Amino acid sequence: MSDDNRDSGIEAGIKGVVEDVKGKAKEAFGKLTDDESLEREGQAQQDKAEAQREVATKEAEAEKARAEAAVHQAREDAEK
Repeated sequence: MSDDNRDSGIEAGIKGVVEDVKGKAKEAFGKLTDDESLEREGQAQQDKAEAQREVATKEAEAEKARAEAAVHQAREDAEK
C-alpha cells in the first residue's frame, strides 16, 4: 500500500472526528437558539463524520489484508 492511501485513511479518520465535534456544536447551538436549520446542519455534519470514520476503518482493514497477502506471497516465494 502506498503512503498516499494510508495517509488518506488516517486523514479521513481525523476529519471524521473533527466534523463530529463541529456537528455536535452546531446541533447544540441550534437547540439552544431554537434554530432548527442549524440543528439539521449539525446532524448532517455528524452523519458525514460517521462516513469519514467508516472510510478510515475500511482503509485499515484493507491495509491489514494487503500486509497478510504480502506475507503469504513471501512465504510462497521462499518455498520455490
